[in-house]
Amino acid sequence: MLAYPGALLVPFGSGWLLYRWATWSMHSSAVPTFVSIAVGLALTVVALLALGVLFRASGSIFALVLLFLGLASVWVEARDARVRPEVVDCVVVGKVTVTEHPTFGDGAPESKTLFHHTLDCVGGYPRDFAAEEKIGDDGTKTRIAIDPDRRLDPVLARDNKAIGSPVIPTVVLSLAALLTVVTLVREGRPGRDPADAS
Repeated sequence: MLAYPGALLVPFGSGWLLYRWATWSMHSSAVPTFVSIAVGLALTVVALLALGVLFRASGSIFALVLLFLGLASVWVEARDARVRPEVVDCVVVGKVTVTEHPTFGDGAPESKTLFHHTLDCVGGYPRDFAAEEKIGDDGTKTRIAIDPDRRLDPVLARDNKAIGSPVIPTVVLSLAALLTVVTLVREGRPGRDPADAS
């Protein structure tokens, strides 16, 4: 009977571990980006193997797919939960240039217009800043939120908000756990050869 709580523990336990690692490593300048991603991938692989081998989720490929999608969404939400830790005062310098970025195909989103500004900021960073709106003309003062380690792109200070949400990862990981339990029930008690159930 321990397999049933174990089948629930793997999705939620791995999701919690991945979230903790992602949030810490993405904020730590001591951890290179490639190391952060590599460890995240390793945790994901271990979770998939555990669910597939220990709890026979391979009987339901959808459980493994949902676990992968759930852990991927955990990583995305951890990324989106970050905010830039510093705000600097800047002044727009020179002329603002505009570029159009069209999209193609049926159902494609509308084309994007970017306004490219040259900034004079306290500390010298950022120098170039692109946004989907015009900050102002030459001499306009603005405030820019930055990541001193430059892992995150600068944004306007007013847009420096955490947008991550636990809802999607929780729902997807819950479905993965549910399908795993259903697979165990359909194949017979844990540890029993499914062929003996017939």
